[in-house]
Amino acid sequence: MTPILIGLLGLGLLQAANAEVRRFERLAAADLYGKLAGEQRKVEVKTKVGPEALFGEVHQVTIRASQFTTQGLPLFTEPNRSRRGRVRNLRIELADFELSGLPIQDLKADIPDCRFDLPLATRRRQIRLSQSGVGLGEVTIAERGLETFILRKFSEIKRVKVRIDRDKVFVDGYGEFLIFATDFSVIARLEPQDGDKLVLAHARILLDGKVADDATRKVLLDTLNPVVDLNRDLSLYGAIRVEKLILRDGLLKGVGTTRIPELPANLR
Repeated sequence: MTPILIGLLGLGLLQAANAEVRRFERLAAADLYGKLAGEQRKVEVKTKVGPEALFGEVHQVTIRASQFTTQGLPLFTEPNRSRRGRVRNLRIELADFELSGLPIQDLKADIPDCRFDLPLATRRRQIRLSQSGVGLGEVTIAERGLETFILRKFSEIKRVKVRIDRDKVFVDGYGEFLIFATDFSVIARLEPQDGDKLVLAHARILLDGKVADDATRKVLLDTLNPVVDLNRDLSLYGAIRVEKLILRDGLLKGVGTTRIPELPANLR
């Protein structure tokens, strides 16, 4: 076979592979769209491929979604599936969404070396991840989002105002607790604990304008901590481990490791 014919054959195969990739993009976006809620939700899946796509290897898959709500994660791995397909890097870009009652401004993550069920993708045009690498990610939450979440999570808190600035969180509100009802003010750092909890630390607490005694301070902190439990409150199943929190100009930014968790038994 002449070099020209070989080149044309390779080009034809690559064009066919690209057409198939575009089809997978549409199907994957539609699959994810169906797992999210919200009339204005938007979902897009884009891929970067080379000749390796003919053998089930993809340079990068980017998932973008916005203006949606979801109770827990919409994406899991299923380790019992084939690992013949490979995504060198899975990039996730989410914006303006609500996760299990917590409004989130944006979330970005890059997760390397993910595997997917290539036979299933070829045979039934379905994308199912079978393995996840561990990457880096960051999530940003506005102070208004924390207010909304606190009121939803803590029935004792009847009114709350949150301000974030200079590595501190300022929480003012009114609460009806087990042994007292009071206006309260908390000035504290918000720190990660065990990678999956956000807790108030080094707190200064005022109750009705007066410094709280140790016993009352403990009651309030025991009620509010953890402010957010990533696994219990948000059903993240270890998808994010927060290593650092940055509090500036009304925004809380969490930075840490990310992965796509294994599908839990109760959801199979």
